[in-house]
Amino acid sequence: MELGDKFMSQKVELSIIVDNRERKLMSLLDKSYTHIKYEAKQLDIADVVISEDVAVERKEGFDLISSIIDNRLFEQLMRLKDTYANPLLILEGFNDTVLENTGMRLSSIYGAMSKIACSWRIPIIPTRNLDDTALLIERIAYREQTKEDTLLLSRKAPKEMNLDERRSFIIEGLVDIGPKKAKTLVEFYETPYQVFKAIKKTEITYTRTGNPKGLNGPLSDLQGFGWKFVEKNKTVLFGGAKPKEKKKDPQKTIDDI
Repeated sequence: MELGDKFMSQKVELSIIVDNRERKLMSLLDKSYTHIKYEAKQLDIADVVISEDVAVERKEGFDLISSIIDNRLFEQLMRLKDTYANPLLILEGFNDTVLENTGMRLSSIYGAMSKIACSWRIPIIPTRNLDDTALLIERIAYREQTKEDTLLLSRKAPKEMNLDERRSFIIEGLVDIGPKKAKTLVEFYETPYQVFKAIKKTEITYTRTGNPKGLNGPLSDLQGFGWKFVEKNKTVLFGGAKPKEKKKDPQKTIDDI
């Protein structure tokens, strides 16, 4: 029996979060990986969240090429890297058929991949197909949640933490934020109280048609924090005031939190 097969036979229950648009992956998990309990939700960052530190962006061959051309890949991976300590890129079905029918130079493709792997230090793991991808996700989840005793999105604080670490731990409880982003906020604002004030004072700006387009306020100066981050965390922290009410709300009330 192979080592991997031995682990699989143990049927250790694992937990992951899967973007609800990954229907083929969820169907395969339902059929062949019943020991993986997944929560399906719309994720702004990542396709699969495996633990507090590990999240995966999954790209099929042709989708990888199109996302390089329109720069979508770099934006997605930058947000992934800003949010999770150990981001991963799974490259699925990247074969001769893809390479010979892209209309893109091989040097450009491998140049983009070298930037991701070497400059951004994001590991790229190739798989042959969706079956291999599901197996890989199972193996990573097993390593993260069982072998290393790391639970999904665990919020257990270490017994020994200095002041900055404890402040970062508090900030990590916000929506769509990992250790790296939490550290950035603590370094910039020093205390969780000041972070909460910055979130409340940051306003979402809108286009003439009413669509969110950016930020105005303290967080607009920090890279990696978009309008969705502000919107979600205002809801968590302050109950989510309606856009029309934000202009009428005196800024002095921020000190009431």
